[in-house]
Amino acid sequence: MRVPLLTTLAIAAAGVVAVLAAERPPEAYVKLMKDTNTAAQSLRGHAQAKDYDGIAADAAALRKLFSDAEAFWTTRKADDAIGFAKSGGKAASDLETAAKAKNEDGVATAARSVNGTCMGCHTAHRERLADGSSAIKH
Repeated sequence: MRVPLLTTLAIAAAGVVAVLAAERPPEAYVKLMKDTNTAAQSLRGHAQAKDYDGIAADAAALRKLFSDAEAFWTTRKADDAIGFAKSGGKAASDLETAAKAKNEDGVATAARSVNGTCMGCHTAHRERLADGSSAIKH
């Protein structure tokens, strides 16, 4: 009888740890991530069309959004997420510069960097929940 009791306790403890390890993001952060996704999708369309004015506008929006993400993660003292946000902001700034110069290679490189930044942070800090929403991993 001890084995089932210990197994039950272990499963219960794992459930508590899982609940404590993730949290529902505040609505302001959900909006920030949705706005970032919208800007990234717009960027993909503008990049395919080689619409440099559109790319520059998307890059400026992304630079601001990454700055907002950096502020969010700074309050949580999550150094890796702060680094991702700073890298994203730098990539967005490089993207804006390349777009204004109509530098196709520079746009492609900076756009890949922006997307990589998003992916890195999501891998480290986003957990998909059964209902399709996301939680913040710690």
